[in-house]
Amino acid sequence: MSGNKAAKLMSSVGIEAFSPLEKATGGFFSGIRTNANGIFSYGKNMKELERLKKENQELKKQVIELDLSQEELRELVDLKRSLNYVQNVPVKKYVSTKVIAKNDGNMYESFTIDAGSNDGIENESIVLTGDGLAGIVYEVSKNYSKAISIINYKSAVSFKVLRKSDYMGVIRKNITVDSFEDSEGFLVGYMFDMDYDVSPGDILVTSGLGMYTEGIPIGEIQQVEEDKKSLVKNVKVKSYVDFKNIDKVMVISPERIR
Repeated sequence: MSGNKAAKLMSSVGIEAFSPLEKATGGFFSGIRTNANGIFSYGKNMKELERLKKENQELKKQVIELDLSQEELRELVDLKRSLNYVQNVPVKKYVSTKVIAKNDGNMYESFTIDAGSNDGIENESIVLTGDGLAGIVYEVSKNYSKAISIINYKSAVSFKVLRKSDYMGVIRKNITVDSFEDSEGFLVGYMFDMDYDVSPGDILVTSGLGMYTEGIPIGEIQQVEEDKKSLVKNVKVKSYVDFKNIDKVMVISPERIR
């Protein structure tokens, strides 16, 4: 065999011998590259996931802060509305606070506020919401106070008709009027004079008699009934205050509004 033929034979044998090894090692390194790409891709995805989590948390924080800002704005608006009710009297100090407890049941007939004598609360202080008259304080501790609402059976509020200020009466929850069906959550009262011409839709405000300052919104007359035997004109009133949901209130001491 000539030298050239021998060289070609050895070359052919070498190629055939190393070809499977090359394929094997090539597949091996290809697998390493694939796994490495997968690892790098996984790491990249994890970083992206962490970034998205942080971004989501930041967005949630912004939403919470926005909700708080809107709630604070609503509270300021309600406080301003409450102050408007007593703008014609010398209010030197008021306390803005929140309700922290209530009686059993759906209605806020009695409740506890997060302010007491240390905050300037006094017995018989008036409790307002942004919608109108809520009630009156009857017990004061250093850090909290208890109040009854105007839908409580112990409560009594003297009122007048807004369109006709000489039409006056009193709201007392302990009045029972048989013709007034489903009076839960409503106020019930009577006019001082049976000849007062009142009708559903008439707006009632505090008259200024007794412990409540004049002009605080109470509600609207829903129903009028004449009791011919007792010579009394009874009224069923829907309060402006939602007594199923009282949160923020403003409290004014009675001495400061007289």
